[in-house]
Amino acid sequence: MKKSIFPLFIAALTLSACNDFFEPETSDALSGDDYMSDLNEMATGYLGVLTKMQAAGDKEIYLTDTRAEMLEPTSQSTAELIALYNYEDDLSGNSYADPALYYDVVIACNDYIENMIAFHAAHPELIAQTDYFPGLLASALRVKVWAYVTLGEIYGQALWFDDPIVKMQDVGNTGVFTLLPMEQILERCINILENGYQGFSAKENFSWVAWIDPENVTNIANSTYRYWDQMTPPYEALMAKCKIWSAAYKERNGLNADDDYQSVLDQLLPFLDNEWQSFHHYWKRAGRTPTVYNNMYNYATPNQEESVSAIIYDYTKNQTNRLLYHFSNEYPNAYLLTTNEAARLRFEDNEFDPLGTQTIDQRLGRTTKQNGSIWYVSKFRPIGSTVRTNAYQDDVHVYTFRAAELFLWLAEACNHMQRFEAMDRLINQGFTSAQYEMLQAIQEGVDSLYTEKQLFNYRGFTTEWTCPSSTDRYGMYTGFRTCLTLADVDTWDETKLQEGYTLHQIMRHNDELIRNEWVLEFPVEGKTYPTMNRMAEHYNDPTFVSDIVRVKYEANGMDGMIASKIHAHSPITGLPGYWVPWDLQVR
Repeated sequence: MKKSIFPLFIAALTLSACNDFFEPETSDALSGDDYMSDLNEMATGYLGVLTKMQAAGDKEIYLTDTRAEMLEPTSQSTAELIALYNYEDDLSGNSYADPALYYDVVIACNDYIENMIAFHAAHPELIAQTDYFPGLLASALRVKVWAYVTLGEIYGQALWFDDPIVKMQDVGNTGVFTLLPMEQILERCINILENGYQGFSAKENFSWVAWIDPENVTNIANSTYRYWDQMTPPYEALMAKCKIWSAAYKERNGLNADDDYQSVLDQLLPFLDNEWQSFHHYWKRAGRTPTVYNNMYNYATPNQEESVSAIIYDYTKNQTNRLLYHFSNEYPNAYLLTTNEAARLRFEDNEFDPLGTQTIDQRLGRTTKQNGSIWYVSKFRPIGSTVRTNAYQDDVHVYTFRAAELFLWLAEACNHMQRFEAMDRLINQGFTSAQYEMLQAIQEGVDSLYTEKQLFNYRGFTTEWTCPSSTDRYGMYTGFRTCLTLADVDTWDETKLQEGYTLHQIMRHNDELIRNEWVLEFPVEGKTYPTMNRMAEHYNDPTFVSDIVRVKYEANGMDGMIASKIHAHSPITGLPGYWVPWDLQVR
C-alpha cells in the first residue's frame, strides 16, 4: 500500500478539545459517529473545527514567507527552514512543508458537516427550536473552502475529498480522493460557496454573541465574545478571493473573465458599504490608518479597524502558535528567521515605492526593527511590549483576511475591467468631496448628468467612499497609498494605447504595481507569496515571483540559481517551481 499522508484520525471531536478552546458550559460528550445529539453539541462540535484552524493558523507564514521576498534564516535556524529558503526540490519529511495540518482542517469539517446533516434528518423537532443550524453548517463549509484555497495557493494542487476519513485511507483510492490542480480546486470551492452542499447554503452566518451573550446582541462592542465571530472567514471575502483567482486562470486560458471580476466588485462593494454604515465604520483607508499599524498585531485582540477575520489564540488557555518563537530574539525564543537587507531597502526606494515627502515607508518600522546590530521581525511583538509582557506569550492572532486585501482585489478587478480611473483612485489618491455628488447621482440612477466613462468607472461605488469626517469618524477613503502620505505610483490607462501599448501591456503594468503594493503591505503575513503565485499563473510568467524574490539572494550569490528554480518545473510534482513541492504520493 502507498504510504498515506494522513495519520490515523478518528473523526470525533472530543469535548476536552472544545474546552481548551472556548470552555463552553456543557458536559455533553462527543464521541464517534453519533456524537451529535442535542443543540449544544452543534456549537461545541464546531469549536472542534476551529481548534484545527488554530493549529494550522501560522503555518503559511513560515512556509511561504521563507521563500518570499522578506525573510532569511538566522545563524540559529534549522535545516528544514534553510531547505525552504534554498528552494530545495526534495522536502520529504520537512515538517514546515508537510500539508497535514490543512488536511486535518478538511477532515474536521467533513466530519462535522456529515454529522450536522445526519442530525438535521434525525431530529427535525430540535432543529425547529433554533435558528443556529444554518449558520453553523455554512461556517463549516466556508472553513473547508478556506483550507482548500490555502492548500492550492501554497502547493498548486490538493487532494479533494468529502469523506470524514474515520480510518486509515490509501490516497490512491480514487473513490475517496481526487488530485486537483488549483484551477479545479477553485471550481469546487466556488460551487460550494454559490450552491452550498447537499441543499444547505454556505452563505449563512452564526453569531457566538447571540448564542452565548444575547443581552449584548445590540451592543456587540460590550461583548467579549465578539472576537469569536471573527474566526470564521466571511462569505464575501472568500468568494472575492476565489473569483480573483478564477479570473486569472480564465484569462490565462484566453477566456473572458469579466463575470468573475464583476463578482469581486459585487461581493466587496456592498460588503464594505455595510461595514461603513454600521456603528463603527471600520475598514477604511483614511487618516487614521497609520495608527492602525501600531497595534495591528501588537494588541491583545485583532485590530477591528483592519480585521475582516482572524484566528485567535489565548496563552492562558494553552492556545498558542509559534510566531514569537520563530521571530523574536528574546529568551526563550529561538530567533530562527529574520528580515533581509535588500527587502528592507525597498521601503526607501523611490522607484519601487514612491515616497513623496517621506524618507522611508513607515510600514517597514512596523514590520522589523534593530536590537543592537540584530534585525528581528517586530510586528508580532516589539521588544518592550506592554501587551504581551513576556516574550514567551506566543498567542498573537493571525489574520485570515485583512481589509487592505479587499481594496487591492477591487483595484485588480477594476484594472481588468478597464475601469482604470476607479483603479487609480483605489490605489493612489482615493476620493474627495468633489466626487460626492457624482457618486450620489450614480447611486440614485441619475445617469444623465455624467459621462459614460464616469458611469462605467464608478457604478457600484457609493457616497460612503466620500463621507466627510463629520458623518464618518474615518472620513473619506483617501487611497491605499495617500493615507500613508506616500506619493502616487504610475498607473496606466487607455491613453497609453495612443503610445503603442496594448491593453494587455497596460493591465500587466498595473498588475505589477498592485503586486508591489502586496509586497509593501503584507510582509511576513503569508500573503505576498501566494499573490505572486497567482499573478505568475495568470500571465504564465514566473518572473512575477522571481523578479521580487531573487533580490534577497544577491548578497550571497544565489540569485541566479533561485530564479532558475522558480522558472523550472519541480522534479517532484511536475508543477512550476514557485509552488511548494510536496509529494502527495499519488501514482
